[in-house]
Amino acid sequence: MATKASDTYKLKPVAPYKVDPPGAIKKMPSPREMHHVHIFSDDNYDAMVEFYQMIFNGEITNVNSHENRMELTFITYDDHDHRVVVIKRPGWGKKPDRPVGLSHIAFAYNSLGELIYIYKTLKAAGYPPPHWTVNHGNSTSFYYKDPDGNEVETMLDNFSSLDTQDYKRFYQFTEDFGDMAEGNFDPDKMVELYESGVPDSVLLDREEVRRMAREGKL
Repeated sequence: MATKASDTYKLKPVAPYKVDPPGAIKKMPSPREMHHVHIFSDDNYDAMVEFYQMIFNGEITNVNSHENRMELTFITYDDHDHRVVVIKRPGWGKKPDRPVGLSHIAFAYNSLGELIYIYKTLKAAGYPPPHWTVNHGNSTSFYYKDPDGNEVETMLDNFSSLDTQDYKRFYQFTEDFGDMAEGNFDPDKMVELYESGVPDSVLLDREEVRRMAREGKL
């Protein structure tokens, strides 16, 4: 049900990101960014809200209940009004084990240190460990499952954007690249090496990761 606006809130003039006059757009545009994700839940609704607040260090901007008993919690982690919406659908039950559709949602971070801090925080909170941790060459990724079984990737680009594109275009999945699984690593060993002072330039290098994994160091 709608509520009254706060007495302290005053409407401001609209200020869109960009204004294009009629006729200025000559071709199909591409998105500026991935803005937000909607996730349906039921029995695990509260746990889902708690998980996404924790993994994003996020805050709730609004909780809205509809007359049909559908409840929405809007969560943000930056200057956007929301990035994830968890939507309760009473009676929908649980997600099937082998659903068709969205495979996972991926969120990029600024450093290996941030990925490790997230890993340690979720582990200390009792969440299951990531089911896959891998250096893809162009990126380093930790793959988790949220309380409903949706896959969430926390990742770091190992190169600049254009160099990351070139890596995927010209090197990833080639014979020289090898099997993707050769970049798998033990997250606890990664934490230990990182905290012992091994530089990011080594820990983010797929060739170094492959070598250390073969030697049992990672």
